[in-house]
Amino acid sequence: MYWFLLFLGVVAVWLLVLALLAKKLWGQTKALTRELVAAQSKLDAAQSQTRSGQSGEGARARA
Repeated sequence: MYWFLLFLGVVAVWLLVLALLAKKLWGQTKALTRELVAAQSKLDAAQSQTRSGQSGEGARARA
């Protein structure tokens, strides 16, 4: 009986450790995703601005 309770205690501790690691990893993943979305939107805005600037220059060159 004692060994069984010890085994259950060890399993409970391992499950707790795994749950804490999963929570930490989930938080890091969310933060990384947020940063990637922000960087992508900045890149899209810069590319859009570059494209609009190039089309304006092309129109001036033709005129």
